[in-house]
Order: sequence, then structure tokens, then C-alpha cells
Amino acid sequence: MKIRTLFFFLFAFMAFNTDAQETLTPKEAFSLNANEEHYYIFVLNNRPADLPELRAAITKYIWKHYPKANLKITQIEIDGDLANVPLLHVKTFRNKAEALAFHQALLKDHPDFMHMGMTADYFPISKSNFEAIVRSKSLNGYKDFFQKNY
Repeated sequence: MKIRTLFFFLFAFMAFNTDAQETLTPKEAFSLNANEEHYYIFVLNNRPADLPELRAAITKYIWKHYPKANLKITQIEIDGDLANVPLLHVKTFRNKAEALAFHQALLKDHPDFMHMGMTADYFPISKSNFEAIVRSKSLNGYKDFFQKNY
């Protein structure tokens, strides 16, 4: 009887411990989902004063180079490690190949907004990996995952 009670309390603790549920290690947090819907994320340097200008420049680039792609850009704010790091979220790409093509075009074209010094990082990300970042409130481990898998 005591063993059952112990297992019950252990199970209840694990099931209701939200801190344990939100902590994701890089190994378990990200997975390669090439055919899944993808986004593109611009990680900004803290809170740039010219954020509307940066957002407008990215929007102009998208309209010029991807007029039929129906891409949308939004600003995302997340608590935790990312509380002071706004993200610009471009959606939606049908899959990894489309998001990676957008990434390669940015690297090749190196548009004006990339020279503004407001972007700390940028990368494509699958929908489920983006959701893992939002749940964990951290980008920890994603850059390594991106470099190995994209």
C-alpha cells in the first residue's frame, strides 16, 4: 500500500510540476521536420529604437522579392530569456526548402536592413521548433541545431 501511495505522489508531482514541463533540453526540444510549415525569425538586438523602420524594410524586401508568397511579418515578444529580445516572425513557408531558399536569398542579396545593426541573428524554423522555443522561452540550443540540420 505504501508503494502505491509513493508512486501516486511521484506521478502527481511530475504531472503538475509546470517548471519541469517548461524546461526543454536542446536534444529533446528540436526536431528536423522538413515537410512541416516553416517560419523565418529575425532575432533583434534588445529593443531597437528604429524597430518600425526595420520592420518596414523587411516588409518592402518581401513585397519586392516574394510578391505572390503571401508572407506576413509580426513582432513576437516572449517572456523568460527572451523578455528583452523582440523577434520578427515571418510566416508562412510551406516547408524547409522554401524557408531555406528565403534564407539563402537574404545571405546573397544582403539587403539594406541587414546593415542596420539591429538584427542579432536570423534563421528559418519549423512550426514545432518555434513552438518549443515559445514554451521554453529560450533560443538555447537552436542555433547549433540550425547549423547542423539546415
